[in-house]
Amino acid sequence: MRRLLSIAITLSVSILICSTQTVSQQPRAGKKVSRMQVVEGPVLESATHNSAIIRWKTNTGSSLIEHSVVRYGTDPKDLSKKAESLNRWNRNLPYMIHRVQVMKLTPRTTYYYTVESVRGDGTLLGGRSNTISQFTTDNTGRQQAGNASGPH
Repeated sequence: MRRLLSIAITLSVSILICSTQTVSQQPRAGKKVSRMQVVEGPVLESATHNSAIIRWKTNTGSSLIEHSVVRYGTDPKDLSKKAESLNRWNRNLPYMIHRVQVMKLTPRTTYYYTVESVRGDGTLLGGRSNTISQFTTDNTGRQQAGNASGPH
């Protein structure tokens, strides 16, 4: 009986702590969060013969947990492939830095891409790039940094 009581108390305290943290992370009443916009980038942070890291910055986060998404392809009219990364917004910063690693690329190939931020359910949060950028993968396996050309 004591063991059952101890488990029940531990569970109750855990629930209270978790619910307090969740409530404290929600936007304060009356504090309006501005619409998320890309304020820097997107840019190619680095690339190899079969992968790339795309980075961009938005003016603010819209939710505590969101997905940074890169839509890409070898044809600028068909960006049907998707890579994403889960991000947590640090509410102490007025911006969010997004970094997404794109894997399984083909060497010596030009890729076109756009970026966006979405909620876990896929709902667009804003922070979508208005242009299509591009980069070309290397053929040697060496890492290249920041060789992306501008908007396409």
